[in-house]
Amino acid sequence: MVTKKTERRAGLGKKSSQLLSELAENNKPIFTVDDAVTVLKEKKSSVTKLLHDLTRNKWLFRLSRGKYLILPLEAGVKPEFTEHEFIIASKLIEHYYISYWSALNYYGFTEQVSKTVFVATPKRKREMNLLGLKIKFITIKKDKFFGFKKILVNNRPVNIADKEKGIVDCLDLPRNCGGIVEVIKAIDSAKEELDFRKLKDYAKRMKNQAIMNRLGYILELLGIETRFKAGKHYVFLDPLIKNKISYNAKWKIIENIPKTDLLSWREH
Repeated sequence: MVTKKTERRAGLGKKSSQLLSELAENNKPIFTVDDAVTVLKEKKSSVTKLLHDLTRNKWLFRLSRGKYLILPLEAGVKPEFTEHEFIIASKLIEHYYISYWSALNYYGFTEQVSKTVFVATPKRKREMNLLGLKIKFITIKKDKFFGFKKILVNNRPVNIADKEKGIVDCLDLPRNCGGIVEVIKAIDSAKEELDFRKLKDYAKRMKNQAIMNRLGYILELLGIETRFKAGKHYVFLDPLIKNKISYNAKWKIIENIPKTDLLSWREH
């Protein structure tokens, strides 16, 4: 949840009040210029100027070109506004789903809270910093764009990776979830909830040998039975670390973190 205090706001005129009230009644705290034109039934140029004035006077926050967030009317002249970060992220790009650290946290598979929302998308988009919230768009290949579902957040739809895809995405790019130890903790925490057949199928579908190697190694480390083979080439257990401690021939893993450190969190 994102919360931000703003400066004292100027009063609202009749037209502005009508616009914000109707948008709020229609459950559209995030809206476009075209939405505003539909409500006011005026020329786009005059509506755009009105929105500019409302933004300057702290009644709106401009999320991106043509998209605005209402600062709640009920908050008074010195308002606080709140909107779930997933909803904000969902309005910034069309083809997307929430994943990586954000998905692990949503499902309760990690206790670590990231100040960044991680969004998987086949489109290129720059990282954004809005309202003190960092939104990181991870560009993935189209054939990796699967395994997500629609959930309701504050009665609004948001796409999020299902549990298995969230894990697989993290195995693919551990840097987006805090490193491989966080993935290990997440799998251990989620083991009663995961569909391991689906997890295996997803890992294969990603067409990245490193995912299979890391998954097999981690499942064996955690004492979870697994029945699949690693690829032919060695990969780093954690690609963020370039140490070489030892080699695991079965899973073709370059062990670059001591095994004691991989499970040290169990002692706490």
